[in-house]
Amino acid sequence: MHVPHRWNDVAKPAGIGGRLASWQGSSHLREFALVVGAYLLYMLIRQIIAADIDAVAFIHAEDVMNLEKDLGFFWEPALQGWAIETSNTMVVFFNWAYILSFYPIIITASIILYLKSKHHYRYYRNVVLLSFLFALAAFAVFPLAPPRMLAREFVDTMAIFGPSIYSGAEGASFYNAFAAMPSLHFGWSVLFATIFFRSGNRLLRIFAFIYPSMMLFTIVVTGNHYILDAIAGGVVIVISFGTVNAISAIRRGDMNTSQLIPTTSRSLAAIVEMCRRQPDRGVLTRGSQLEKQVTGQRQYDQAYQHSVYVSTIW
Repeated sequence: MHVPHRWNDVAKPAGIGGRLASWQGSSHLREFALVVGAYLLYMLIRQIIAADIDAVAFIHAEDVMNLEKDLGFFWEPALQGWAIETSNTMVVFFNWAYILSFYPIIITASIILYLKSKHHYRYYRNVVLLSFLFALAAFAVFPLAPPRMLAREFVDTMAIFGPSIYSGAEGASFYNAFAAMPSLHFGWSVLFATIFFRSGNRLLRIFAFIYPSMMLFTIVVTGNHYILDAIAGGVVIVISFGTVNAISAIRRGDMNTSQLIPTTSRSLAAIVEMCRRQPDRGVLTRGSQLEKQVTGQRQYDQAYQHSVYVSTIW
């Protein structure tokens, strides 16, 4: 007997599946609110701290340039001058690269990672949020004017060659120019290069090496950051990774917090003792194993030289 097909025209009541879908949808909104809210809070706090720091920021800029000169890598004026003299088109390319290779790549990669693996996304998201915190602390302690504001040494390539998004008045409210240290442009390029390399995709692994290298050259040519800013940005990311890993280890129970403080205290005590040690004694303390090895090597060398001398006489 033919059984008529029953069409499901009536919507099902919201049961477990409906509540689950609603919960998942709200989790997406919470994640979006967390990331966007953290960024807006970061920008707001930077604007509040930025009051009346112009003079200090320019003094710090002189300090950074002097430090780079002392260290032997004050290369920013030469690199920027080479790019300007070589091709205006190349300068415009790096101006656009400074804009398009940052947020568009970061947002796109974050969405793909979120859809592919929530676990990995949350891990790298925590690294980003910590980098916000460390960058904010660095800005509060060391506000720094970017190179492009120092007309004596540098050129504001975006103001001259365009696009003037960062140099124009319309974009000034969306960022703080005196937060050059550390460079999150470079720091986040290192972070996402790590994500690309760990993806296992051959093309992404190649791009993982190109991305931070191009970003380093871009931030220098455009006059938005010093090389020291990039170094600080990389250090911030390394510290953020280490902090997230340590917190994860503590939560898993892999790290015994009761032994962490005594171990750290012993390490600091050892460093202090090493610094207080007399220079003439150094690590070759009397009776140490290292001293015996060095003494034995000296005795062997003296005996060998004596044997050579005797053989030459005979």
